[in-house]
Amino acid sequence: MKKKILIAAGLALTILIIIVIVHLSTRPKGYIAFVIDDWGYNNRYIDIVAEIDRPLTIAILPNLRYSRYVAKEVKKDNSIHDVILHLPLESKTDLAAEIDTIRTSMEEDEMLKILGNAIKGIPGIVGISNHQGSKATEDKRVMETVFKKLKEDDLFFLDSLTTPRSVCSEAARDIGIRYAKRDVFLDITDETESEHFEAYIKKQIQKLTDTALKNGKAVGIGHNIEVTLNAIKDSIPEMEKRRIKIVPLKKIVK
Repeated sequence: MKKKILIAAGLALTILIIIVIVHLSTRPKGYIAFVIDDWGYNNRYIDIVAEIDRPLTIAILPNLRYSRYVAKEVKKDNSIHDVILHLPLESKTDLAAEIDTIRTSMEEDEMLKILGNAIKGIPGIVGISNHQGSKATEDKRVMETVFKKLKEDDLFFLDSLTTPRSVCSEAARDIGIRYAKRDVFLDITDETESEHFEAYIKKQIQKLTDTALKNGKAVGIGHNIEVTLNAIKDSIPEMEKRRIKIVPLKKIVK
């Protein structure tokens, strides 16, 4: 009887060891969140988002013709994707600025009015990122005003990091909101000729993967361009072979 008990215990221990080994060999080595910016101007490429079949975070500009449409379309049928507000903030160049851009010269009540209307205009958002904003994200008064509203609404902030002198990390810590920053821009380049553009984006995705494997997590920002979305879709099998798990941005903010 004692021998049978020992054999059973040994078998159970062996099974447990195998389970642990399998778990360790399949556990992700890094987590990546893909954020796709600048939705709202049109309704193109939503079908590619559905085809990717991994969680993406869709950043939508406010007050555009298709802003609400994209938000609803992305989230229908129990979609795995998340929606965030892509909030226009003042840049140093002020080129191609959106009409309702928060500027450093504004008083607090004017900033909050623009921000409040933008939040209300896009249903189901879980957070906010900055569109442009190289000037505004260097201004602590502006960002603390924005972050106080985000704290009230329980929204996180993604710093697109359009300037190396961003104060967003410090301001987020002071106000006490969840925060993340961009690690890699996927498709910002002067090389837009189709073949080379795709190769560039895939190289950036490899850089993003390397960053996630090194740091445990990484955030990549691309734009709602057909070649970018297809490059992400094509890169997923290789990324997952390297034990990368693609997650919604809300899983990475802290």
